[in-house]
Amino acid sequence: MSLGIYFLLICSMFAVSTSPLIARYLSHLDPISISFWRMFIGATILHFYSLSSKKNKYLSKQNNIKTIYAGILLGLHFALFYGAISIMPNNIVNATVFGTLAPLFALIVEIYFGRKIHQNLIIGLVIVLIGSFTMFIFDFSFDSNLTKGNILAILCSICFAFVFIFSDQIRKNDSSLVFSKFLFTYATCTLFIIAIIFKVNLFYFSLYDFWFLLFLGIVPTIIGHSVFYYLVKYFRPTVVASIPLGEPFIASLIAYFVFPGQMLNQYIIIGGSITILGLFIIIQSKKK
Repeated sequence: MSLGIYFLLICSMFAVSTSPLIARYLSHLDPISISFWRMFIGATILHFYSLSSKKNKYLSKQNNIKTIYAGILLGLHFALFYGAISIMPNNIVNATVFGTLAPLFALIVEIYFGRKIHQNLIIGLVIVLIGSFTMFIFDFSFDSNLTKGNILAILCSICFAFVFIFSDQIRKNDSSLVFSKFLFTYATCTLFIIAIIFKVNLFYFSLYDFWFLLFLGIVPTIIGHSVFYYLVKYFRPTVVASIPLGEPFIASLIAYFVFPGQMLNQYIIIGGSITILGLFIIIQSKKK
């Protein structure tokens, strides 16, 4: 496997790690609105970009149906994650921990379908999860009042896991560009319906907010998520689903160097280092 593939993997991890940093500037907007515009901008840019491509611009009928399912799940993923945060705004750590369990559920699905699992994948995933919990061990809450929010975050992980399972099947025949543009389109439609149901004003944002929304639509969405779906052709779904587990540590590092006053405690450093070690072991698990 070429070094370029590993470079893309690292870039995608850094790209998605910018999302929580930018979201802090959009905290006054409804989470559904943020998710909608993030998907809408990403889909729009990819549709325009694909016009210049001479390759096939459409999915096969069978893969299009699968992409509709994946798009609905991706839309629900964002809605459930931000819903969990809104329920427990003072315990975002819970939402982060439970909301990043997608690789665990993806692994369960792979085992269910009888796929051979490399031991590096199991060992690496255990190490990554230990690292993730180490980073937040003293901030995590077991308060029973947070049960509903925790459930939403877990459901969010399940949805995201199946997005990767579907992408693994679709990417056998279709390009990541075609898949991503329709995936984001269907996710946008899903979030639009959710916005109508919950009466969310999607147009309540300023020009200043728009630039941050544009950033979300380009960097963590196109450079981050689109690359995820490109990588499933080279790695197992569980491997790619594990990449976002490095997000909290990378985001903390970026925040430390970019935002004055941000601190890195010993648990973030130790847990983050363990997480990166686990991810390194995981990516040694080849797709075939």
